[in-house]
Amino acid sequence: YDFEAFKEDDKTVSACVREIEVIGEAAKQIPDEITKDYLNIPWSLMAKMRDKMIHWYFEIDEEIVWKVIQEQFPTLKSDIEKMKQEII
Repeated sequence: YDFEAFKEDDKTVSACVREIEVIGEAAKQIPDEITKDYLNIPWSLMAKMRDKMIHWYFEIDEEIVWKVIQEQFPTLKSDIEKMKQEII
């Protein structure tokens, strides 16, 4: 699956945008006493990305979404899973 296929697949783009929105909203709900111990996780950036996605409406930049999914999500997922294991 490459970028060209991704940007032509409206359902997948929409699903990825929605995931970014959900993750960003969840990041806003994590208490400061937890986020301060996990500075490697970009809490503020996730929240800002969510806010931008929510307000872009029909102007979603598929290239930005693709880069976030391909380049940021793998590390983010790993870091959050590690955090969950430590606090649960």
